[in-house]
Amino acid sequence: MGSLFDPVEDIQLPDQRPPRNWKKVIKIGGMVVGAAVLIGGGWFTYDTLKPRKLTEKPVPQSPDMLLTELRVAREEIDSNTRDIYARIQQFNARMEMLGRKQISFSQVFLQGLSAEEEQALDKLVKEERDPSYRGVLGQVVEDMKTIRDLQSKVTELEAKLPGDGVDVNPGDTHMKLAKNYLMEAHRLPEARARELAERLNIMDTGLERGMKVHFYYDPAKDFFGTWVAQADAKRSPLAIVRAREMHLIGERNVAVAKATDLEARKAELEEVLARLESEIKDLESRKAALESNVATLEGERNAARNEVTRTSTELAVQKNSMWYEADLADRLKARGILTTFNKVEKIADVKFASSIDLAKNKSITLKPSQFGIDKIKDIRIVPSFFHEKRELDVKFGEDGTVEVTVLDEAAMKGQKVLFVVVK
Repeated sequence: MGSLFDPVEDIQLPDQRPPRNWKKVIKIGGMVVGAAVLIGGGWFTYDTLKPRKLTEKPVPQSPDMLLTELRVAREEIDSNTRDIYARIQQFNARMEMLGRKQISFSQVFLQGLSAEEEQALDKLVKEERDPSYRGVLGQVVEDMKTIRDLQSKVTELEAKLPGDGVDVNPGDTHMKLAKNYLMEAHRLPEARARELAERLNIMDTGLERGMKVHFYYDPAKDFFGTWVAQADAKRSPLAIVRAREMHLIGERNVAVAKATDLEARKAELEEVLARLESEIKDLESRKAALESNVATLEGERNAARNEVTRTSTELAVQKNSMWYEADLADRLKARGILTTFNKVEKIADVKFASSIDLAKNKSITLKPSQFGIDKIKDIRIVPSFFHEKRELDVKFGEDGTVEVTVLDEAAMKGQKVLFVVVK
């Protein structure tokens, strides 16, 4: 047995514990974090380079989210249309330099377009206008304004055209007919009608049966005009005036000269009449075309209004509706509607086929025959945060039917609910 005073050279001390190597742990942790970042970045890069279709994305939870998503899609369509237009311009500029055949914008959208629609689309592109639906809609509004302006001008021109004239009857005078026209057709006072008629060279005498008296009045310019035409009379007004002034009615040579002059005047009047009739026909044709365009535009406007009304109604119904499915648990799981995770039942992200509009109805009746069973023993509500007697009320009838009533309408709007039937 050794003593405390013995030499200590032979005593063996334990080896020191080696220090822990943290570099290896840090290296492994860095590799794990890098792999996670690489996988996440790859997924987001793939989703960005190859975005999913709208129908493949999760269903928006509110109308505002849906409108935002659709607005982004619409802006992408406009952007793609402008890119196509710019690309065609680049190509055509190069082909013009090389003296080769160019392509038109309508060739890209040839399917489903008529010849007139292709021509209109190419015209928009040549005039360097926006070929997207916004540009086309702006062009439609501009055309509607032009049509309204043209209709107004056509109406003004038609109002200014002279009529067929007034037949001269025995006892009529030019002054009398002029006053009657202004008083009856334009509701002018007698004094004002006389004032306008006295400004003109009225035929005081010489009107014969068969003649026609024509009138023209423009209230905007305060202009009144009138003239007498021979029509079916044997003598013209000019011949009568000349005969009265020169007292040459009995002379044969003067009569022949008058007859020749009347023939010339008749030809001139016929030419004027033919020109006026041609202008009237042209105006009527233009009026018919404008009315047809207006009818077409009104039809398109009414169709657009009906579509907006239908969409608004559908959105209102969806906003006020509660979507539900009811079936046995194994069937709901087989259909992929009901899932279980950690013994918690959840609803899968699928579209429900049944719904009720809470603005009109607040109860659902479930019968055993719907599910091919004799009796409904119990009903489980999924998700479980919807409680009976709070948001929903479940009543079992003596005939085996179950009536589910919505108690909290605000809480159940737009919600998906599963009624798991227990037989």
